[in-house]
Amino acid sequence: MIENIKEMIDQLSEKDAKTLLRLTLIRLDQLTKIDVPKEEIIEEIQHIVQIMDHQPPPRTDYDMIHITGSESTAGSLRVGLERNHKVIGFSEMFDIGPLWDSSARQEWLQDHINIFEDFLEEEFNSNFRKAIGELNHIPPHIPVVLWTADNAHEQIFHRYILHQLRNSENEVVLINATTAYQKLSLSNQFEPIHSGEIMPETLKVIFENESENILPINARNQLSDEWFQLKETKGLLRIWKNEEIQGVPEEYIDQELLHCAQKVQRDFAENEFVKAARIIGEMHGQLEGKFNTAFLEYRLRTLAFEGYFKIMGIPKSMHHYSVRLRNRKGGNA
Repeated sequence: MIENIKEMIDQLSEKDAKTLLRLTLIRLDQLTKIDVPKEEIIEEIQHIVQIMDHQPPPRTDYDMIHITGSESTAGSLRVGLERNHKVIGFSEMFDIGPLWDSSARQEWLQDHINIFEDFLEEEFNSNFRKAIGELNHIPPHIPVVLWTADNAHEQIFHRYILHQLRNSENEVVLINATTAYQKLSLSNQFEPIHSGEIMPETLKVIFENESENILPINARNQLSDEWFQLKETKGLLRIWKNEEIQGVPEEYIDQELLHCAQKVQRDFAENEFVKAARIIGEMHGQLEGKFNTAFLEYRLRTLAFEGYFKIMGIPKSMHHYSVRLRNRKGGNA
């Protein structure tokens, strides 16, 4: 019952949710003012839930369904595409953490990554479950457009989705936003690594240019098998390099991170404490977005705990603490 209510609330727009809440509170206020017995108030609440439970079934008349590995890409597509296109956006980071077991993955993310800075842990997991539910209920007659790009997360993500769709009858169009953007020969020098970096109107043009490229069954099966192979690996960090997914040690960027922190501390903080977010922002730019900021913050925090930095504040997010490099040769700075 509770899970059904959560799903129904998630499907409401902000306006509809506020309206329903307002009407519910008004009705309950009326009942309390006329001294209705508690049992009748409970019955009224149950009646409201039953009304919610009889919402019309989800639409099945979409022309196409788009699947993306990030909510930012999903949001851009919702803006750029017509209303007869449904977009399913996943919140995930398949470039980091265990892939071999969902429980081990969730535990590692909880213990190491500050992914819940902007939303509750329960909401993060609920959003993923909701997206999986939508994926599993795609009508077989609706074509699927699967978006990817030249970064480890989205490359792994589209293999994961194709494994989930392995037994489906839906036609699948796989669009690599990075290579499709390059085909447009735009005058600027911008080359997106993530599909979420591309403007909505440009994503629409890319879709119109690539929408007929249906992925052959043998290619779908091969990519699905590659997801299964990735699941068997035991690494915690993956990168996209030389047109392939490569596992690397989680300390892979530590030396660059230390060098970047030294430069930021010298240039902007006069060798005093500097906000972790400032270092991570600089590092993210230097690496051209090839590593997500959550992972960069994890490595900065780990280096601080290992004694490379003094730390000031509580490291519950990159905005809540500052660091200063220690003098490793002569003790504390």
